[in-house]
Amino acid sequence: MNVLALIPARAGSKGIKLKNIQKINGKPLIAYSIEAAKKSKSVNRIIVSTDSSKIAKIAKSFGAEIPFLRPKKLSSDKSSGIETIVHALDFLKNSESYEPDIVVILQPTSPIRSSKIIDKSILMLKPKKITSVITTMKIKTHPYQSFWKKSGYLKPFIQNNLEYYQRQKLPSLYYPTGSVYSFKISTLRKFGTIYGPNIKPLEIEDDYFNIDIDTPLEFFLAEQILKNQKKFKIT
Repeated sequence: MNVLALIPARAGSKGIKLKNIQKINGKPLIAYSIEAAKKSKSVNRIIVSTDSSKIAKIAKSFGAEIPFLRPKKLSSDKSSGIETIVHALDFLKNSESYEPDIVVILQPTSPIRSSKIIDKSILMLKPKKITSVITTMKIKTHPYQSFWKKSGYLKPFIQNNLEYYQRQKLPSLYYPTGSVYSFKISTLRKFGTIYGPNIKPLEIEDDYFNIDIDTPLEFFLAEQILKNQKKFKIT
C-alpha cells in the first residue's frame, strides 16, 4: 500500500515564535517528526505542508518532500486541519496523479514519537471496517469533576457530580494526544473527515510520549526527555 506521512507545519505560532523550527536538543522541532516517519517500516513518502520557505528548506534538509507552499489563507489560526489535508492531497492528485491508500498525520509539536507507534497505527487500519486510528491517553482531569462559572459562581458541570467523588466511579474517557492520526483515503473521500464512523484508539500509557508542545514549559519538558531518550527507550 502507498502510505503517506503528512506533516503540517505553518509559520505562525502564538505561544512560541517559529515553534516548528526552534532547536530542541540540538535539532529543529520538525526534524523529529520527519525522522520518525523515515524510521517507519510502513511509510513510503513524507511530505511537509508549510507556508514558510524557511521551514520548507529545513524540512527538505532532513529528508522530507516540499512539493508546494501552502496558501496563506490555509495557514491562519482560523484555518482548519481538514482544509490543510485536503489541499495537500488534491495538489498531489492533480499534479502527479498520486493518491495514497493511507495517510498518517504527524504534528511537529509531538516530537517524542516512536516509529513503532506509527507502524502499529497503520497495522490497526488493515481491517476493512476500521476507518481511522488515533493515539489517545486516558483522561486524568475528568469533566465530571469540573465546574461551570456562571455569574461569578461555580456550578457543577453535571448535576449529579457528587456521585463521582471517587476516581474509580468515573467513566473512562480518552483524549487524542495529537501524535498520530492515521486514516484511509477512502474515509476522507466518503465521509469528508479523517475520522469516519469506526475510530480505533491506540492508547499510549507512557506520559512522555503524550507531550504536545504549546508552551515554553512543555518545550522544556520535551527537551529534557529527548536528552534522556535512551533511558525512556524511544525508538
